[in-house]
Amino acid sequence: MGAGPGRSSPRGVTHGLHLHPLATISGTYYVRTPRGVPGLKLEDPRLDRYMAAPPRRSDARQHPWVTMPVAAGTVLLFESWLRHEVPANPVAAERVSVSFNY
Repeated sequence: MGAGPGRSSPRGVTHGLHLHPLATISGTYYVRTPRGVPGLKLEDPRLDRYMAAPPRRSDARQHPWVTMPVAAGTVLLFESWLRHEVPANPVAAERVSVSFNY
């Protein structure tokens, strides 16, 4: 789901971990999001700072990702330096989105 014109993602299509250099704000407009498609995964930007962090409680969130749910007709904006990825589409219907940078 790169920047530019609308992108269709059939079953199994993914867009690996990346960021958007030379931009300030990036976003995606979701045109079609069939039931069962995953949201946009955003990497926790504090990863390199966890080295000296105190131990976490056993019931605390342990993964370095936050997944933003997506729905047709919505726009998701995020700062362009934030690494993110689009997980594989597990359903037969195509996911359609338009991504952009400012």
